[in-house]
Amino acid sequence: MLKTLLLTLTLAALPAASASSVTLGAGQSAALNGAKVTLLRVTDSRCPLTAICVMAGNVKASLFVVRGTSARLYTVYLPGVPVQTAAGRVTLKAATRRESGAPQRLTFEVGK
Repeated sequence: MLKTLLLTLTLAALPAASASSVTLGAGQSAALNGAKVTLLRVTDSRCPLTAICVMAGNVKASLFVVRGTSARLYTVYLPGVPVQTAAGRVTLKAATRRESGAPQRLTFEVGK
């Protein structure tokens, strides 16, 4: 019991991992953790809200990350699987639907 209490207190004293969120539309960029992240392209194969589909589909986004002289293209998916980039660990958390009429916007969580 004492070991569990000490472990809990020790973990509580550690600094929390800082993560930030950013929402981008295609062609938009953001400065994150010293890197420039640009959302290049979005492919949304999710089932429309009013349809009955065999597969739910997913969202695929292409990110271009530049840090210093390093530049690299990454692909992230929703449901979000974290991808380690020069800007940090990027996870696609949410995406608006295409049928809303407004430009599609994606929300990313970026941690160190």
